[in-house]
Amino acid sequence: MHDDGGSHFLEGLILGGLVGAALGILFAPHAGEKTREQLKKKLQEMDLDDVIDRFMEAFEKGKTEAKKVEKEIGD
Repeated sequence: MHDDGGSHFLEGLILGGLVGAALGILFAPHAGEKTREQLKKKLQEMDLDDVIDRFMEAFEKGKTEAKKVEKEIGD
């Protein structure tokens, strides 16, 4: 079995950072209009489609591996 644990960790770290940044902006003590402007600017700077695609690939790999382990345990 091939271990991509480091790759998954990095993807999780990036995704966690993005979520944390978005939450930080949302809960910052600014007026709603300024917060929306900041959030829009940050989202335009990031390629979220790529991040989402990588997350989904990692999720599908995890599901596949979980099914393999479940099958091995069930045998």
